[in-house]
Amino acid sequence: MLLISGSIAGMATDITKRTISNSLCLFVLMTCIALALFDSSLQIHMYQFTSVVVIGLGLFAMGVLGAGDTKLLAAYSLIIDEEYFLFTLFIITVLGALIALFILAMQLASKNKYRRGVPYGVPIVVASLFSIYLSKLN
Repeated sequence: MLLISGSIAGMATDITKRTISNSLCLFVLMTCIALALFDSSLQIHMYQFTSVVVIGLGLFAMGVLGAGDTKLLAAYSLIIDEEYFLFTLFIITVLGALIALFILAMQLASKNKYRRGVPYGVPIVVASLFSIYLSKLN
């Protein structure tokens, strides 16, 4: 329940402010580590974590992805089984594209200018929590 509550808070701030705070990312990270330590069905996957951080920092440097998004996905990647990790990235991409299309449609239909950027925290949270659930089932 802690992970879900923190995740909902992350989605809310990403939608409203287009930021995901460091303290929230740290909370998700600590919760994921605690889940892995106290639940024998979940394992820590450091190579996924490291890959997300390295690639995410590169994407952040190019202005493609936010640093909060990278940190949030890295935290979740610690406990997503490797067999579901690429699936998670695929779902994030599809949901992110759908949200981007929705935002574009809203901008075209309205005279009001919406904030730029896509709140990728939403697809990251949805896909990651689903994949963590699948990982736990194994």
